[in-house]
Amino acid sequence: MKDLKNWGILLEEIPPEGLKIEFQDISNLGEDLNIKQPFSGYFKLKKLGIEVKLEGFLKGVITLECDRCLALYDFPIEHKFNIDIKPLASLNLEEEKELSEEEMEVSFYENSWISFYDLLKEEIFLNLPYKNLCNPDCKGICPICGANLNENPCNCKGYKKESPFSILKNIFLNKNLEKGG
Repeated sequence: MKDLKNWGILLEEIPPEGLKIEFQDISNLGEDLNIKQPFSGYFKLKKLGIEVKLEGFLKGVITLECDRCLALYDFPIEHKFNIDIKPLASLNLEEEKELSEEEMEVSFYENSWISFYDLLKEEIFLNLPYKNLCNPDCKGICPICGANLNENPCNCKGYKKESPFSILKNIFLNKNLEKGG
């Protein structure tokens, strides 16, 4: 699979009994994903009129940057998922409504083309952590010298930002001194 952006299937090509597409060694999903271990898995497709039920599985490892210490770390993804795929024309953009949990597991196709490339990228991004941490106890970097505090402590004196309310404390202390108390 050289050109993954064209990886997919036409709705008409899905047989009535369904179809299973297995994949492996998928590593070229764009510059926004740093893939360490290529993805493998499968898509099981079942056509129900103009809608498609998809059951899938993916497994791989991506490299992320920690939000606290900026170190690179490996993040394994192993995920089973179910998606209803509907025509984009069925999406009502005029009406605002609250979605149920089942309605959140929906993807859309356009011009009878179901893109496996888009589905795979979408599921990977949905499995990324909200906050990238190399470990939950990450100490981050020193705000003065920039040293990674997980590797070794630095000798910088603690940096304490002065509160904008500290002037009020001084005024309060001065008033107490003037009153003699």
